[in-house]
Amino acid sequence: MPELTIRNANISEVSLLLTFIKELAVEEGFPFDVVVTEESLKENLFGEQPIAEAIFFFVDGAPAGFAVYYHTFSTTTGKKGLHLDDLYVRPQFQGGGIGKKALGYLASLAKGRNCGRFEWWALKWNENAIGFYESIGARHMEELSIFRLEEGDIQNLAEYSPL
Repeated sequence: MPELTIRNANISEVSLLLTFIKELAVEEGFPFDVVVTEESLKENLFGEQPIAEAIFFFVDGAPAGFAVYYHTFSTTTGKKGLHLDDLYVRPQFQGGGIGKKALGYLASLAKGRNCGRFEWWALKWNENAIGFYESIGARHMEELSIFRLEEGDIQNLAEYSPL
């Protein structure tokens, strides 16, 4: 039986993380450009004030995938939450339970950190991911829609600020 190792990423592995992010974008057919750099990953995951965390999955020592997550806050629960930004398992390792074990690892982390929620998003056309998430008991939040402003739009809206 293959040995699965899940552990925190470290700054010396930023190039592997970037490789995984690019693989994920291709695999899922991201509808937007991937512009992340090693420098931005170093700053935001390992800098003075990290805003996210990353873990890697290895199968018999071979890099098999990653997850990036960060904390949120819910005014209705009064607790922090854990938001999974990305979870990726390389195709050759899929179907072996790595995704479920990775989510279990993160759920255990959320429990240990007293989080009121553990949430993530899935692309609407990623039926495999949606089916998998529902199979582990995750509820599809159909009553919510995600809205996003990107850099230029943020600038335009910021012009309305009284500050």
